[in-house]
Amino acid sequence: MELDRKTVVQIVVSVVAVALFITGLVVVTAAYGETETIGPDDEEGQLDGTLSGDFGDDFEIADDGTASGGFSGDYVNGVDMPVDGQVTGTVEDGVFTGTFEGSISVAIEGNTTGEMNGTIDDGSFNGTYVGTARGETRTTLSADGGLALIGLIVAYIVFLPLMGYVVENYDFEE
Repeated sequence: MELDRKTVVQIVVSVVAVALFITGLVVVTAAYGETETIGPDDEEGQLDGTLSGDFGDDFEIADDGTASGGFSGDYVNGVDMPVDGQVTGTVEDGVFTGTFEGSISVAIEGNTTGEMNGTIDDGSFNGTYVGTARGETRTTLSADGGLALIGLIVAYIVFLPLMGYVVENYDFEE
C-alpha cells in the first residue's frame, strides 16, 4: 500500500495538533500549578500506619533501657514513604517505644514527628507510627488555571476541524 501525499499531510497535522495540545497542558500546569503545603492541623498531615527500617550505627541502648540514635526506614499507609531521622525512647524485652523526628519524602516532602512502637530485632525496627507531617505535597491547578485549561480545550476543538478543512481543500497534485 502506497501512501499518497494527502494521507501523509493528514497524519503529520494530527501528530502536530496532539503535540501542541500536550505542550499547552504542560505550559498551563507550569504557569498555574500551585504546590499545596500541609501541616499538623490538616487531615493529610496526620500519619497513622506502619514503620519499618534500621537503626543507625549511632543507635545506643543504655543500661537503664533508654535508647537514642539514627533511624532510616519506610512509613507505610497506602503509600510507601521513606523516613530518616533521630529516635529517642526506651527498650524493654525487645520492644522499642519512643519518638521519631526527621524527614519524610515521596507523597509529602517535609518533616515528621511522632510516636513509634514495635519490636527490635538485630538492629531493625518493625512496628507502628502515629504522628504528624509538615511539608509540601501535590500540585493543584488554580482557578485561573482551570479557565486557561478550558480555553486550551476550546482552542484544540476549533483548531482540529480548521486544519482538517485546510488539508481537505488543499490541492496536493501540484
